[in-house]
Amino acid sequence: MSAPKLGAAMGAATGRGGVFGRGIGRGAGGGLGAGLGKSAGFVGRPVMGAFIRAKRVAVYLDCSGSMRSYLPRVEAEIRKEFPDADVFRFDGARVVGLGDTVVFGRRFQGVAPRLREGPTQTTLESLTPNGRSVQAKVRTACEKGSLGAWMDRLLAESYDALVVFSDFQDGVRLYETKKGEPKMVYSDSSYHKIGGVQKGHTRWQREWLEAFAKAPHGAGPRLYLFTVQQEPQVFLQACVAASGGASTSVSWLKKGGRKASP
Repeated sequence: MSAPKLGAAMGAATGRGGVFGRGIGRGAGGGLGAGLGKSAGFVGRPVMGAFIRAKRVAVYLDCSGSMRSYLPRVEAEIRKEFPDADVFRFDGARVVGLGDTVVFGRRFQGVAPRLREGPTQTTLESLTPNGRSVQAKVRTACEKGSLGAWMDRLLAESYDALVVFSDFQDGVRLYETKKGEPKMVYSDSSYHKIGGVQKGHTRWQREWLEAFAKAPHGAGPRLYLFTVQQEPQVFLQACVAASGGASTSVSWLKKGGRKASP
């Protein structure tokens, strides 16, 4: 993506012309890209208030303790429209960068920050043959690196859409190596906010935006975010905007409301 287009993608999600702020307003929850019809040969299929335009779908379900009660219904809603979707379950939705790389992403090397880890709860029998191959490749990295590792690695796979369901409390956390140890320099996590506003972007963030920007031309996946609680972080919203995907609130799941998708 060229510099002007990259800035436009960031601005679309942040309203700050490429500066990551702490909020994006409540208008984004209605679904970026909803109802856009055909694009790159795909017809949108309705899933929980968004239209997912894809044939090959990979799903990330945040299986942390606060999220598990929602997962059976969410998976069922997705499989109504995409019965062959590959559904992966990992702990939390942390996106962690160390310098120019995603922690436990494709190019990660060195000493990782101390992070919570959890075993996958992915059901291998529910995956396609390709999904089982992907799970074997990414399992260890994603158990350690959570959503960030998953997205970084799945961008290199042959999916048309990446779908994420979470409460998005974990946030984006950036570290730099100082005196041989990782030191946090930015975090928009609900559990530990520091930095306030991140100006600019790291190499891996630029690479993600460039990869997602290829989606409207059929050369990359669209990103779809479903949140049961707070709005996804600004950088993730920028990836949604670049891809032409959607960011949708499903907070009604907390009360067991809203009838199933038609």
